[in-house]
Amino acid sequence: MRFSLIASRKTSGCKYLRLTDCVLLLFLGWISSCNFLPAHRFTQHAPQGVTKKISFAILEDYDKGDDLREIAKDFQLMRELEIDVLRCSFGWDDYEPARGQYDFAWLIQFVKLAAQYDIKLRPYIGYTPRWAGTDGSGDGADWNNPPADYRAWYNFVYNLADALREFPNVLSYEIYNEQNSRQWWDGSIEEYKETLRHGAAAIRAANPSAQVVLGGLVFPDVDWLHSVLRDGYARYYDITAFHAYPETWTESDVVIENYLDRHYRESFVPDNQSLGESEPIWINEMGFSATPDKTELQQANWWARAVSTFLADPHIEHIGVYEIKDLPTGKEVIGDKKNHYLGITRVDRTKKLAFYTVDLLTDLLDVGSLTTADAEVTVAISEGQASELHRHLFKRPDGSQVLFIYDKSANPTVRATLRTRGASAFKFELDGSVAKHSAFDGHTLTDIRLTAGNVAIFRIDP
Repeated sequence: MRFSLIASRKTSGCKYLRLTDCVLLLFLGWISSCNFLPAHRFTQHAPQGVTKKISFAILEDYDKGDDLREIAKDFQLMRELEIDVLRCSFGWDDYEPARGQYDFAWLIQFVKLAAQYDIKLRPYIGYTPRWAGTDGSGDGADWNNPPADYRAWYNFVYNLADALREFPNVLSYEIYNEQNSRQWWDGSIEEYKETLRHGAAAIRAANPSAQVVLGGLVFPDVDWLHSVLRDGYARYYDITAFHAYPETWTESDVVIENYLDRHYRESFVPDNQSLGESEPIWINEMGFSATPDKTELQQANWWARAVSTFLADPHIEHIGVYEIKDLPTGKEVIGDKKNHYLGITRVDRTKKLAFYTVDLLTDLLDVGSLTTADAEVTVAISEGQASELHRHLFKRPDGSQVLFIYDKSANPTVRATLRTRGASAFKFELDGSVAKHSAFDGHTLTDIRLTAGNVAIFRIDP
């Protein structure tokens, strides 16, 4: 099966935006992780529950000199979402425009502003300045080149981490971004590994308390991760990260439900555990473009499907929401129009339905830790016929349970039976509104009427 993904974010004005030149990759064998229901009863195998830490972040990029008053409006939206972690870019080209000329004044104001809003930062460092890439001559070098001089790279990272060491809201530094794509990283994997090694050394020398994040891979790339781990480079980072844009920049047969395919399960995860140091696995960037030919309802349902599906995996501990707001339609970007519609708010920060959906999902799931419990719910058809029925169940530390049920293409009425008894059940709509689900006897929710593609969400209280 051929798999295409998008790889980069950069405008002619030095803004960092997603590039939609496809990277084609060949996945061997058939995807085997689809949970389709060919018969009248839902009998998908589910693993035993795993309790794991859960966290969320919002993504938005800012350039040096951007209006801090406008940025504060984004921070206010983060407060409304109750997401207190921001992933953003710290561009080497912004903060060392000429060799040895570090300019962190605006960045320090930005970090202070985030602290005022109780926002923690997980920046990624990238965007090689022209003077520092390729042969260092500045002739033909570009922002996605690897460093030509690792000493210059080390010095920049050290000075950056040292300048921000006094700010405890800077939690980590990610070393470049989507480096397994030629659009994002115009070097070899060997050059990336050395960039990772020197960057990690600089961070740990300047601020030993800061974490180091492996640059987020475009997808869970087995070959890239294996090369990094085989050569012992796991010692240089604390978190394994990759990205997920199924149904926006993938081929039509790659969807949320099969994105974590057998290569992820049989190679990516085992390598991370056996060759690596069992680093937490994060999807630290994911999103869906509500382009003019895609509805905001589809975007909201995408978020409900994606968050529940990915967190149901026993290894995924973090979700990064890309992004706060759409881009102006006239904004010049490298790529297609999908770049402009990834926000959960519009350009003017008016809220899309997805804003309320993400708010709901974090209210229900961002509770410190979750136990995956798909094996503890049985779904059966009461009326109609199912086609592609899916369900995910999570247990929260307070004893309540959160259930997601949807059919991608049919409209059955179903009932869901829980192993763990509850006292009452509540049904949530994608806009966050809630009503008691009276058809519940303590173990079974009945009369769950599904419509194709729409996610039914329940909280069952103990």
